[in-house]
Amino acid sequence: MTSTLPPVNVSGSKTTLPSLRSGRSDRSGRSKATGSKRQSLGKLAGIEKADVGGYRNSYKHNLSLSILQDGYVSSFIELFELFEKQQKQIQSADAESGDVEVQLLIDRHDKLEFMKTKLIAAEDARRAGSPGKAYDAYLDLAHYFEQFPGDQWLIDHFHERCMRESGAVDDDGRKQAEANFNIGVALEKRGDLTEALHFLEKFFTLTTGQDWQDKEGDHLHDKAALQLYKTYTCLAEEIYEEAPSQSIEYLKRAYQMAKEGGNKTEAGMASHRLGNIYEAVGDTQVATLYHKGYLDRCKRDKDTVGMGKAYEALGRCQKSEGKIEEALESYKEFVKITEGGEDKDVYSQACSSLADLYNMLGDYGSAVEYYQKAAESMDTEDQERLQLMNISLAIARSHNQLHSYSLAILHNTPRLTASLVEWKDYRDDGFIMASRPPTRAESMASGTATPAQGDTCSTPAPKEQ
Repeated sequence: MTSTLPPVNVSGSKTTLPSLRSGRSDRSGRSKATGSKRQSLGKLAGIEKADVGGYRNSYKHNLSLSILQDGYVSSFIELFELFEKQQKQIQSADAESGDVEVQLLIDRHDKLEFMKTKLIAAEDARRAGSPGKAYDAYLDLAHYFEQFPGDQWLIDHFHERCMRESGAVDDDGRKQAEANFNIGVALEKRGDLTEALHFLEKFFTLTTGQDWQDKEGDHLHDKAALQLYKTYTCLAEEIYEEAPSQSIEYLKRAYQMAKEGGNKTEAGMASHRLGNIYEAVGDTQVATLYHKGYLDRCKRDKDTVGMGKAYEALGRCQKSEGKIEEALESYKEFVKITEGGEDKDVYSQACSSLADLYNMLGDYGSAVEYYQKAAESMDTEDQERLQLMNISLAIARSHNQLHSYSLAILHNTPRLTASLVEWKDYRDDGFIMASRPPTRAESMASGTATPAQGDTCSTPAPKEQ
């Protein structure tokens, strides 16, 4: 098979071939044209070249870039130290207790945006020589994270930053005092009472002799005293079982703080608590003094509820000391104050206490009366207590009838015997010998049989001849 070849260039002229360079130039031209077209499309979409990275990079990267581009290096460092701190806490928790589900701070964009704003504000304030404004920015951050229960570590961090900034504020130590208070309250909320006490006592010391007031117009020193009163009281209750003597010391401090803060109501309650704890350890004489102090305050404040508590406590102490007549008067006042009140259970308790004392004195008629009132006024849903009250009532009734019953047995006459048989049929509260109703046999014989009526007999009937 033959093929036709191109003719030979006999004349020696050069054949012009396509240039490789010109081909590259054409492609470059086409690339430039395409790039210009894409760039024009980007501008039409409203996206600048510098913004493209914002869509491609992570939120963390963009946040860092934004802070650093604005020149806030300290804010960038503090933010990333917090990221690392949380990671270490998670690793430590995992090692101790297994898997722990924690939402990372880096994933909470709303929190980070607020933190960025306040951290930058604090850094601006430091640069401008205004540590007070830097303090306020960190305080805003601490208050912001109080709404998130799982961010206690961030609250602590920003309160500590407030403490650092407070030292540079020229305000006679007010910011430093407030920083101590904020840290103390934060520690107390999560149960670290002993550690909180250190900061609250320092707050009290720094406010002593100062006329500082908060936004509501309350004096900071009174506020310090009241907060210490609460903390001392909580500590006393917490350690009472293990260290009752130390518990008493804390309650004494609480009492002094309540008086220092000028809060008469809290001072009265502190006095009442001291009386109760002294009573619990067996020192009823000292307990009586504090209960009387509480009673006097309640009388001045016309606090009837408090007066009832005071009279009840005084009655217990006087009864323990063998001062029965005084205890009887205290319990009578307790009943008098609570009668007609809204709290029926308290009135029931008052009647029961008085009935117990009457029962101890052998005045069974009065004991029955007040046990009956206690049972009628108590909450019927408390079945266990109601049953116990009914048992006490039944025992008091038995004791109340024992004297008359014994006399009837001892005299042993036909009439008294018939009266006893009648009483056993109906189990009335008692019977009167001298005016005994007809027996059932007598009533049946006359055709007027009715249930016997009975009352308490306090004197023996004359013996039949």
